[in-house]
Amino acid sequence: MKNLLKAALNFGVYVCLILLFSCNRSRQESQAEMASKADTPVKQNTEPKADKKYSCEDLLKELVFSSNLETLKKFRETAVRIENISDSKITIEVYAKEVSDRTGELRAVENTVAWLEFIPGSKKLYDITADPESPVELNYDKTLFTRHSPAELCGMKTAESIQGKADFSCKEITGEMVSGQECILPSTTFEKAYKDFIDQKAVNDSKYLPKELPSKNTSVEINKNGLINIDFNITADQVSIAMLYAGGTTDITFEKQRNKIRRTVMYNAD
Repeated sequence: MKNLLKAALNFGVYVCLILLFSCNRSRQESQAEMASKADTPVKQNTEPKADKKYSCEDLLKELVFSSNLETLKKFRETAVRIENISDSKITIEVYAKEVSDRTGELRAVENTVAWLEFIPGSKKLYDITADPESPVELNYDKTLFTRHSPAELCGMKTAESIQGKADFSCKEITGEMVSGQECILPSTTFEKAYKDFIDQKAVNDSKYLPKELPSKNTSVEINKNGLINIDFNITADQVSIAMLYAGGTTDITFEKQRNKIRRTVMYNAD
């Protein structure tokens, strides 16, 4: 009986020694494996990422979001999309991204909150939401055009692009109590030059100018926004337009010069 107890005791000690040795060995292997992983450098993706191509829409987004459009302050998240592009203007839709449960479940919706027009020829931005016939001019960051050209990005035939292909050139005019611009237009007609002038909204309050060039001398009474009246003086070789304000005049002249037309805009203060 004593021998049997002694054998059982020896067997128990033997098993404990085996288990202790196995646990110690496993711990050493685990520590070695962790040390190996720590010494192994992590492989990073060092391949250069392709830069996103700057688009016409990217330019218009920056233009709109840098503007003083009041609608931008009323919504948490707004975005823009191009509605239409012509040779003379770009129509822009401003919409708000919201969450609606009108259908019984939450879902993202888009609601139009403003309509804008950008005129690349004059680099002017207008809010036409309330009345397209009476647009409100907006201010924005014009330094955008030192980095990007709307003509190139949006594929438009603006003054900048025409100048390189046709004989189109402009120069600024400055003087005491006057300022303005003189442009030499390629071969065209008075009607075409006038229409382009209207489409480009090249002067303030151009919305009050008739859509079509009058065929004879005409005086149009306005009495809005400080503009009293507009006088047209039409001859075979020259079209003169005087926009009379309480504080001065804006004089616009189209004059034939051989196969070209000289267009002059002068701002005269009283």
